[in-house]
Amino acid sequence: MSGAWVRSGVLAGSAPLIRELGGDPAEICRLSGMAPAILEDPDMPVPAAGVVAFLAQAAKSCDCPTFGLRLAGRQDLSGLGPLWLLMRSADTVSQLISDLCRYFVIHTRGASVSAQPAGDGSVFVTYHLAKELPIDDRQVVELGLALFCNEIRHHAEADWEPASVQFCHRAPTDLSLHRRVFGPALSFDQDRNAVRIQAEVLARPVAAAGERSRRMMSAVLAGRQLRTPESALSRIEGAIRAMMPFSACTVGEIAGAVATSPRTLQRQLAENGTTFQKLRDQVRADLALKYLRQSTLRFAEISEILGFAEPSVFTRSFRRWHGCTPREARRHIAQAAPGTTPAWTPMPIGIDRA
Repeated sequence: MSGAWVRSGVLAGSAPLIRELGGDPAEICRLSGMAPAILEDPDMPVPAAGVVAFLAQAAKSCDCPTFGLRLAGRQDLSGLGPLWLLMRSADTVSQLISDLCRYFVIHTRGASVSAQPAGDGSVFVTYHLAKELPIDDRQVVELGLALFCNEIRHHAEADWEPASVQFCHRAPTDLSLHRRVFGPALSFDQDRNAVRIQAEVLARPVAAAGERSRRMMSAVLAGRQLRTPESALSRIEGAIRAMMPFSACTVGEIAGAVATSPRTLQRQLAENGTTFQKLRDQVRADLALKYLRQSTLRFAEISEILGFAEPSVFTRSFRRWHGCTPREARRHIAQAAPGTTPAWTPMPIGIDRA
């Protein structure tokens, strides 16, 4: 298994756009091998390959070659989830880009972002999907680069245009929307997907950092206040929940995601009567049940997402959490009539069974 997962939130806004274009979101999910539930819950882990296939199928089914660009107009970088918590303290656009490149792996291992300096002080920010993903990645690439350019415009002039934009795929017949999104300096059939950012833009301060941080943290971590011990617990749990499918979720990683030190994080948890290990275990227990109920992920895939070395370890942990094996739990869930409670009732999260 490639381990290339991403939050389903990357598809936010796609269902209404598909309907406006005359398509059927459920049918596009079926044709691309994705569960329709991913369009309703932004925190479901989905295979990166499935996202690529979904966007390509949406463009085809809706007869809309610019689907990715249109979708970018309905999203912002809050779709990166906890990654924004690592970018929000950037002093300059250059530092913001550096943080994005360094920590993009937290978002997904299905793609990479890197920066290469040019001779005049500008920087090429490149975006490539993992080699094992579907070849038809045009929609994902155009969506990603458009979102990146939209973010830079928050810190430059509203009419800012990149020095140049390069795409590996061939040029479309109609470039009018591409020019509105990226400007006129477009080239296709290149050896990379990249946006060139001018030196003067790199030096600009990150605009309204405090306000944007509050908005992003509200979107990612359920809008909790951050001043009390109780809200600190919610913030830490939210970061673990969001990052679980995409990182090892160590104390250091989570502390970085909520902009504190590992020692302070552990102290805040102790003030709330818990530990990092206990909280992470409770999140794992909750997510495991959520994936069983709301997805068609295989047990081995759920085990991998939750960071277990072996499926057998996941099975033992699930029995400890919920009193039965994952297979038994899924069978009970499947046998329950719609709108009724399964004959088996999971144990409340936080109760540890020996």
